[in-house]
Formats: sequence, C-alpha cells, structure tokens
Amino acid sequence: MKLTKNKLYIALLSGLTLLSTGCFKFDDEVYSAYTEETFPKTPEQFVAVTGPVYTSARGYFADYFDLQTAGADEVVIPTRGGDWFDGGKWRDMHFHTWSSSHEVVRNAWNWGFSAIGTCNRVLSVIEKSEDSEQKDQTIAEIKTMRAWYYYLMMDAYGNLPLVTTFDTGTELPTTTPRAQIFDFIVSELEENLPLLSEDKSLQTYGRPTKWFAHALLAKAYLNAQVYTSTPNWNKVVEHANKIIESQKFALETDYLAQFKPDNGADSPEPIFSIPFDASRATGNALFFKVLHYAHRQTFDLNGNPWNGWSAQPAYFHLFEDEDIRKQQWLYGQQYTSSGQPLVYNGVNIVLNPDGFVLLPGSDFDIGGADDGGRLAGARCVKYYPDKNHIGSNAGNDVVVFRLADVLLMKAEAILRGATNGTTAEALDAANIVRKRAFPNNPEKHFTAATLTLEALYKERALEFTFEVTRRTDMIRFGKWEDAMLFKPANTAETYKRIFPIPATALANNPNLSQNTGYN
Repeated sequence: MKLTKNKLYIALLSGLTLLSTGCFKFDDEVYSAYTEETFPKTPEQFVAVTGPVYTSARGYFADYFDLQTAGADEVVIPTRGGDWFDGGKWRDMHFHTWSSSHEVVRNAWNWGFSAIGTCNRVLSVIEKSEDSEQKDQTIAEIKTMRAWYYYLMMDAYGNLPLVTTFDTGTELPTTTPRAQIFDFIVSELEENLPLLSEDKSLQTYGRPTKWFAHALLAKAYLNAQVYTSTPNWNKVVEHANKIIESQKFALETDYLAQFKPDNGADSPEPIFSIPFDASRATGNALFFKVLHYAHRQTFDLNGNPWNGWSAQPAYFHLFEDEDIRKQQWLYGQQYTSSGQPLVYNGVNIVLNPDGFVLLPGSDFDIGGADDGGRLAGARCVKYYPDKNHIGSNAGNDVVVFRLADVLLMKAEAILRGATNGTTAEALDAANIVRKRAFPNNPEKHFTAATLTLEALYKERALEFTFEVTRRTDMIRFGKWEDAMLFKPANTAETYKRIFPIPATALANNPNLSQNTGYN
C-alpha cells in the first residue's frame, strides 16, 4: 500500500493498528477517551473515534474470505501429507459438509457481528456530539459501513439478528428473516447516500463514498431474487449507471497493477479498498497461503510460504493463454528470482495444474512421503507477493468494489430483463472488460450472439478470482450444488446456499433460530 501525504489517514493507521483480532481492549481505550465533555469535534477526533470501524474491515480478507472462498469452485485446499489437514476443516468446506460448530463458520460470524457491534458503539458516541456537517457525514459513513457488514452477513447466513443500537441492557434479539435484512440494508444505504462524499481521492480512500453506496446497492439488487425471491434488475442498472456516468473511474490499463503491493488511491479502477500495511495494518496473508515453500527464492521473501490454496483444474482451464488474466497464475517450471530452475529438497519445482491424485483410501489427501502432492495445482498471485512483508503480512490493499464488477453487473442485469438498458449497452459494458483481457484479438470480444448469461458467468470467473464474489455468483447462476474436483453434486442440499447459525451464537442467545436444514 502506498502511504503518501494524507496526514489523517497516516494517523489512523499508526494510531489504530492495535485493533486486529484483539479489538475489545483497544475499543475500550478509544471510547474511554471521549466523555460528555470531550465528544469528537475536529476532523482528527472523528478519525480517532471511527478508526475501529475501518480496522475491523481487515477481517474481510481473513475469516470472511475463508468462508466465502473455500467452498467455491475456484480453489481447493487439499491435505498434502501432513500439511493443511487442520482438523479436516478445509475438507468440510470443499465438500459442503460444514456444521453449526465448524470453525470457519463460527469465526466469520464472530468477525461480522463484532464489526457491526463496533459500528453501533461508534455511533453511540458520535450521535451525542454537537451538530455539524462533519458529524452528519461521519454518521452516514458509519451507517454505510454497517450496511456493508450486514450485507456480508446476510449473503452468508441469510437470517440474522438485527441490532442497530449499542445498549447491553436490552432483551436479546430474535432472528430477522433475510428479506427484512435486505430491506434494512437498502433503506440505510439510500437514506445515507446523499450525505456521503462524491470525492475519489486519498482523502476518501478506504472510506465509503457515494460510489461505494451505489456499488453495494447494485450488488444487493443483483442478488435480490436470491435474498427476497423478487428480482429488481432495473435497480442494478440504475446504480451501475450512477458510477459509470460519474466518470470518476476507469479500468486500470494493467489489469494486475491494482492488486500489487504498492496499490492505493492512485489506481483509477477501485471504488472501495481496504488498506493493509505489513507493519501497521496487518492481516493480508493470502500470498503465504498460496505459494509453494520454494517460492521464497522466487520472490525474495524472508520466510517460507505455506503451500496450500490452489486452483481447481477445471477453473484454471477456463483461462486461455491469450487472456492477460492468466498471468495471475503460477504453473509449470518455477524459477528463482535470478532465473534459475527452482529446486527444493532436491526436487525440481514444476507445478502441475492437474496433479491432484488421491492417496489410496483417501478422499482429500494428495500428499504422501514425496513432494508430488505438494506440487499439485496452479497458484494465484493476483495479489502479487510483497517482498517487504513482515512475517506473513503483506502491504497489498484489498479491492472490494471496482469498475469492472459494476460493468459486468450492468450487462448481466440487462440480459436478465432490465428495461432501463439495451442489449447494445450490455454488450458495450461487457466488452469494456473483455477488451482489456484480449487487447489484440477482436475475435475474442463479445458479440450480440456470444454475450449470454453463461458467457457472463464464465467472464466473472476469469475477472474476479479471489475477490470474494464466486460463491455468490455460483448461487445466483444455480451452480452451487454442481460437482467439483473430488466432490459429487449435492443437488438435494439447496439449504446449504446459506451457512448455519453457529452453535455458539445459539447458545449465547436462545432467541435465535437455526437456519432450515441444519441441526
């Protein structure tokens, strides 16, 4: 991440990085600094009191990323001998055999509702401060972030407790149906959107703007049929057009530049990103998850990666050699940073995208005594390894919303029946993305005949690997129950389109109801 001259932003990073997984102690310190006599008044004070809302967002690329990604068709995290068994949790995610006591299910829930609670607590402080434009905008920003957290939880768990105040003395909440959670999210975004900034700059980087709200509304409406049984394709186009017509965003010429370790506010494409820094805003460890141990020599790292997450063969083979997005994958012969063939433990490191061979008697172990299983699978380096990492922490900011997604959402909504857009507009929007991927071959661009929903589903796979969209896309396109590597189709288990409410949450709050199909 680039840290340039935004003094407030730097102050936020340096002053609030104690908030990571152990956030509660730090929250107490932040809030205890503000009494009725010293509520926030200056911009610096508002930054200080709202900081935990934004540092909480880093869990999006940890526990929530694991929940949304590990069961989708873009990745497999097999057991490699003694590596990556982890109590069988990745096997359960891959085979869709999770339960209400599953670690990943529980951790993502705890992260999301901790973040929502932090928003409510921040609001309880800010709402008592003196009236001002700064106060109104800050409240709108925090409510917009809370709507985003609720959206993430609704997408994953469906029916949720809806809590909008910070009052520990109230009765424990009951479960609110998913459709009502959807309505709450939409109303919160629409109500607060006019108070958000229109600026796209370092000053607003990492904070919700009007364009963030429009992108989230487009995303919510794109999946409205899943969430509420009632589609609203026109709303997708309406909000996508607000972003497109603003002319504040453009596709990054170099597709991978927006994900590099020095990415930041300078990129024209991202609408909202989560700032990370190897020392002051930690938690981006994706490159350590995917790289082979020996890639330490490829990327001049100061530690060995963990050799885990890799592409399922069918997903990897969606990428044509001519597609520039294939550059995000490592496969075949690997090399050191000086260009020599990479060798590890006496084994030539050749990554085989199709090398998933199960050990006898196993349904998920591809390891064994030799390194064969440890070389299976192409590895995604979309978020390019940061040679300045500290431990497993990289400095790449994580992109949540970007223009390419907005364009493809618009195209899909029109193909699905939106009446406020034409097929020509859908074709133009989709081809803006497609032409970047195939800049030198017009034959690969979409035509009116080739731009189908199935083509858009594939295009979203090619464009958004590891961007926390695939599970939601698979469900919307009716693919979630399909067979995958090692996993048979589970067409009778449509209830698994949402995860169970964790057993710990049910134990702590007997007013909650478990999702249908789960014990």
